Amino acid sequence: MHPEATKEIKARFKLVVLDYAKFVGVTKACREFEVPRSSFYIWKNRYDEEGPSGLYPKKPVPENHPKKTPPEVVEKVLNIRKEYELGPMR
Repeated sequence: MHPEATKEIKARFKLVVLDYAKFVGVTKACREFEVPRSSFYIWKNRYDEEGPSGLYPKKPVPENHPKKTPPEVVEKVLNIRKEYELGPMR
């Protein structure tokens, strides 16, 4: 199955569980769909914050990297490369 299709199916499953829980309760919905309550509440919080797009998986990307080069240093390096015409050929 195509990866995008599996993502869509999983997101729809989460939405079905969330909607079903509105009618029968969280405990019964989690038991019937064999979903841990902790997962249910993670899905619910994401759905409440982001809407349906919050149910799709996200890549684990950090907000900022602790060893990232400061922008001032990057700017200086780029200026030196341009001023002295330094580059891959030289």
